[in-house]
Formats: sequence, C-alpha cells, structure tokens
Amino acid sequence: MKVLIVPWGNPFQWEPITYEFEGIKLKNKSSLPLLIEALKPEKIIIIALDTLANFRNRDGKPEIELKNFSEYLDVKEDVKDRIKWFLKKEILENILDPELKQEFSRFINEELKIIVVPGVGIFPNIAVEGEMLDFYYYILYKLARELPVDDLEVYLDLTHGINFMPTLIYRALNNLLGLAAFVRNVRFVVLNSEPFPQGFIGEEKAKVLRETVLHIRKVEDRNIHPKPIYSKVNNEKLTAFIASLANGFPLVFAKFYPKINELESVLDDEFQEFLKNIEVKEKKIKRNKNLSDDFKTISKLFYLIRILNSIFDEFSINIPKDELSARELKSLVGIIFKKIRRLEMFTKRDIDIIKKFVKRATKKEGEIRESLLRGERVKYLEVFNFIKDTTDDVKESVDPRNFIAHSGLAMTLIYVKWSGNDVFLSYDENRLQEIIKYSIESIKIEGRS
Repeated sequence: MKVLIVPWGNPFQWEPITYEFEGIKLKNKSSLPLLIEALKPEKIIIIALDTLANFRNRDGKPEIELKNFSEYLDVKEDVKDRIKWFLKKEILENILDPELKQEFSRFINEELKIIVVPGVGIFPNIAVEGEMLDFYYYILYKLARELPVDDLEVYLDLTHGINFMPTLIYRALNNLLGLAAFVRNVRFVVLNSEPFPQGFIGEEKAKVLRETVLHIRKVEDRNIHPKPIYSKVNNEKLTAFIASLANGFPLVFAKFYPKINELESVLDDEFQEFLKNIEVKEKKIKRNKNLSDDFKTISKLFYLIRILNSIFDEFSINIPKDELSARELKSLVGIIFKKIRRLEMFTKRDIDIIKKFVKRATKKEGEIRESLLRGERVKYLEVFNFIKDTTDDVKESVDPRNFIAHSGLAMTLIYVKWSGNDVFLSYDENRLQEIIKYSIESIKIEGRS
C-alpha cells in the first residue's frame, strides 16, 4: 500500500510556485497536488501542530472565527478546520486539471487524515508550553494506529516541514517501519524540494515566483530491514517478549505474545491522562504531564502486534501458546526471522537438535521412553542424560549465556513430549520468572529510540 505523509508548518504563509517531480510540473501553494498526481497514493496523512490554533494571516485568512479555548479537544478541532479550509480554498480551487481536482476532492472527503500534534513555542495566536518529545511520543502513538499492515511504500515529503517536525517524524517512521519489515516488504522514500526563494519584494518577487521551478528530490529511497525494539518497559513479560524478537527466542515469543487489546488499553489510559493534564486558557496551552518512555515503547509494540496479527491470520497460527510442536516453532521462526538469516538458522538448528534427541529416546528401552510414548511431559534434561547415558549431574541453574546461545531453549527449563511423530515443547511453569529474567538480561541496550 502506498502512503504519503506530509508534515506541515504554517500553510497560510505559503505562496504559489511551480513544483516539479519526475517530469511533472504543477503550480500551487503546496507540493501535495503534484505528489498525488505523480505518486497515486492510497492514503495521505497530514501532520500539523496545535500551534496553528486561532491563526490568521495579514489577509484575514483562514476565514474562520477566532475562539476562546477551554478544552484541548477544541484546539485540535480548530487546527483541523483551518487545515481543511486551506485544502479546499487555497489548494483545491487553484487546481486546473479537472481529473486531478476530482481526485484531490475525493482525498479531502474520504482518504486524507489530519493528525494534530503537540508543539511548543510562543506565537501571537497562541503560546504552547511542554516537553518537545511529547511530539515524538504522540506521533508514534498515532502512526502506530494509522499506518497500514500490508506491504508498504511510505513517502515522507519534508517540503513543508519546519523546526523539529522532520527529524522526529523521520525517527518515528524509521522505528515503526523497521518493525513492519520483519514480515512485510517495506520501502521508505524521503522527498524534499529545493528552498523556496526568500527576500524578494515587488515586481522582482513576482518575476522570481513566476519563473522559478522547485524540483522535488528523492533524498532517500531504500528498502527497510528489520529493526527490533531494544527498550525495556516496566512490565517484565512485555520486556521478555521484546527480547524474544531481538534475540531469537521462539518459545518465549509464543509464551508471552501480548494481546493487542491489552496494549491498546494501556496506551489509551495513559493518553487520556495526558490529555486531561493539558491546561487550556484562551491563548495559552500548558502540558502539565509528559508521555512516558513506556508509552513510546508500547506504541511501537502495538504496531508490531498489529502487523504480526495480520500475518499470523494468513498462516492460521494461533498464539500466545504454552506449548508448541517443533513443526509449529519452525514455522513461527520461518515467518518472524526470515529476513534475519542468522537467527533463523541458529534457532531452527536448536529445535531440530531437540527433536532428534527426543525421537531417539522413543526408540531406546527405559522409563523415559515409556513416558514419551504415552505423550507425557518429561524434563528435556532427563531425555538428554538418557540418550547420552551419562551419570554426570547437570545443574538446574542456567547460565544466561547458554540461554541466549540456544534460542532460549535451555535443557533445564523446558519440558518435551512426543505425539503424532513430533516433539512438543513447553517451559517449566515453576521457572517462568527465571526465563523472564534471562530474556531481559539479553537486551542490555536501553535508549530513547
């Protein structure tokens, strides 16, 4: 699916000029109609700042009444109204091509999404006070809900972005698309035009605007590779799951796979608390509570689970699960690690080794064999000793390095059983806290990605 994302500063200060992209030229106050014509996007997201609330330029535009705000929701709706006014009055009415005009009108009425994001700064129309990174956490949360879960071509047009907007939106997309890339094909293209000519006045200005063509360039065009999450959260089970994807622990992945409605509930609760603590008094907005690092990480996790749920539906895989067959585990590994060959190869090898040992145990006389043939759960450590015919005691404690090196399938932590010519693996329920601990220890990198 082709998605166009456009951060906008203050559109009411823009002037008409000719933009060119891939051989197509179009004169307008915005690059948006040209990019619709050239790219044929299926979804458009405009990102605007709440600092546009109550804005009017010297010409009295937009022709929308000024308000005395008391609620933040009213601030956001006011900004959306002003953006829609600009789309209809300043862009749509100046498109000459009837087909493009019809397509642009359709986007305005159906497919175009406007996201109003917290800004900072003091302006004649409004003053906004708060942590700048609220913008980043907020846009992560919104994009995690709005981005499609299919194969993606995402175009980020920075032609009209200002201040911190381009950097933080690029950062958010880079992180989210890196998660989609585990199971989807993702292409990321960043666009920017040449600078708008500044400083001219009178006839000279009119001549420059009439004759100048601003070329929109692809400043980045690449296929996105998988990018795991490395941040921890306060919820240990969620952190264990995060570690499972970063390090290749398929049974941890299946055991602690989060339910999307629970993630959504956590995010929505904090988001509503954040909104409730935004103080609005006429021309001043003050955010008294910041969004947390957990909110940032769980927003990314929410998008990852949206993506994974869509792919698992296609393969009819049901997780979370306490117990999986070797076949199911290898199928899972083939889906989530297919683009990280090292993890895929090592993990499948560890699963094959376990299956080989258990299968051999079913052909050897003894109590372990009888238990396996009856389909009973047996500690894998016992099967290992049975096959190796060793009297050496292997300690029940686990070396974290061993846990990581063997795909989280340390022999003292798992039970196996034989059924239908396959081995089924599950964790020792009495040692789940250890398993969580070893998983968490495998991601020592903590950051603000």
